[in-house]
Amino acid sequence: MKIIDLTIPLGIATPPGHLRALQVKYFKRLAPNGANGQVVTHSNHLGTHLDGEIHFFTAGKDIAQLNMDYLVHEAAVVDLSDAVGDYDVYTSKMVEDRVEVKEGDILVIHTGYHHFGWDMPTADEIRYMVKHPGGS
Repeated sequence: MKIIDLTIPLGIATPPGHLRALQVKYFKRLAPNGANGQVVTHSNHLGTHLDGEIHFFTAGKDIAQLNMDYLVHEAAVVDLSDAVGDYDVYTSKMVEDRVEVKEGDILVIHTGYHHFGWDMPTADEIRYMVKHPGGS
């Protein structure tokens, strides 16, 4: 099985999500004993993340209660980058015309909009965060 890592780099320029940007404050910097220390503050909606059920209802599962098969599993990967643009909607038919999706597959939809991410030479945060295509 090939593992696909979908994480994006995390840093002070990562788009802040709902509440606040990542903050890094040093409380010990260039210490003579060879150690430094930081306090890192961020919202739970920063960068690549997964919301557990408990985020939406009190009795739900937290991330530690998720079975790893939920996160690491066979996948169907479809490239729709030549078929979608700003604000476009992709459909299940568009996906199924290009790739076989089996029961239980994790579906990875490539739209090409990662090229507009904050960490790319072609960065355009409005296109990345607002104008990206989405599913019907």
